[in-house]
Amino acid sequence: MNKSGIAGIVIVAVGLISLVQSMYIVDEREQALVFQLGKFIDEEKEAGLHFKIPFVQQVIKMEKRIMSMDNPPTEALEAEQRKLLVDSFTRYRIVDPLTRFQAAPDDRLAESLLSQAVNSAVKEVIAQQTMQAVVSGQRLELMERIRSIADVKVQRYGMEIVDVRLKRVDLPLQNSQAIFRRMESERQREAAEERAKGNRDAIKIRADADRQVAVLVANAEKKAQIIRGEADGTASKIFADAYGKDVEFFEFYRAMQAYRKALGKDNTTMVLSPDSDFFKLFVNSDGKKK
Repeated sequence: MNKSGIAGIVIVAVGLISLVQSMYIVDEREQALVFQLGKFIDEEKEAGLHFKIPFVQQVIKMEKRIMSMDNPPTEALEAEQRKLLVDSFTRYRIVDPLTRFQAAPDDRLAESLLSQAVNSAVKEVIAQQTMQAVVSGQRLELMERIRSIADVKVQRYGMEIVDVRLKRVDLPLQNSQAIFRRMESERQREAAEERAKGNRDAIKIRADADRQVAVLVANAEKKAQIIRGEADGTASKIFADAYGKDVEFFEFYRAMQAYRKALGKDNTTMVLSPDSDFFKLFVNSDGKKK
C-alpha cells in the first residue's frame, strides 16, 4: 500500500473518531452539563442525540429521576434529654445540575452533604419532642417537618428533598448512664456559666465601687485644697493686719516662734555669731548680754 492510501486511512480514522467524539446521547432519565476547557457553557435536559466540539468540550451527566439514600444512623436527644438512635432514609432529586456540580462534583460528596442536612434536621425536630410523640401517631407530622427543614438546607446544593422516612427510633444500650453523664455535663456547663456571670458582675461592681471611691477622694482633695487655700489666705491676712498694727510686737512674736522651733529640742547645739540678728532679743540696748 502506497503512502497516499495510508494517509487516506488515517484521515478516515481520525474523522470517524472525531465524529464519535462530537456526539453524545442524553437519556430521558438524565440531564447533562457541557463544559468547554473547564468553563460551563450549556445545560441540556432534553433527551436525544446532541453534538459537541470533540476534545474541547466535556459532557457531565446527572440523574433526573428521584433517588433514594439510606442515612447513617444518628443519635438525637429528645425534649426530656433521653438519647435516641434514629435510622432514616431520604428520597431526593437534582433540580439545578450546575449548582449541584459546583457544590459536590461527585455523587459521594453530594450524598454526604445531603446526609448531614437530614441528620441535622432530625436532631432539631427530635429535640423539640418527647419520646412518646416520636413513637406515636405524630410521626408523619414529624417526618414532614424534618423534610421541610432539610429541604431548605440542601437547596443551596441544587437538590430537592422529596421525602424523609424514619425507619427506626430506638433507645441505645445503657441509655440511662449516657443520659446521666449528659445531664451532669449540662449542669456543669450551666454552673460554669453562672459562675462566669457572677465573676463578671463582681468585677463590674468592684470597678464601679473603685470609680466612686476615686471620685469621692478626688472631690474631698479638691475641697481640702480649697479650704487650705482659704485658710492660708485668712492667716496671711491676719498676720498682715497684725504686722500693720504693731510692728515691734509682731517681730517679737515671730522671734519667739523661731526660738521655740530652734531651741525647743533636747541636746540642741547651735554655733552662731554673738552679734547675730537671731540673738538680738538676748542683749540690752547697750550691747551687753541679758
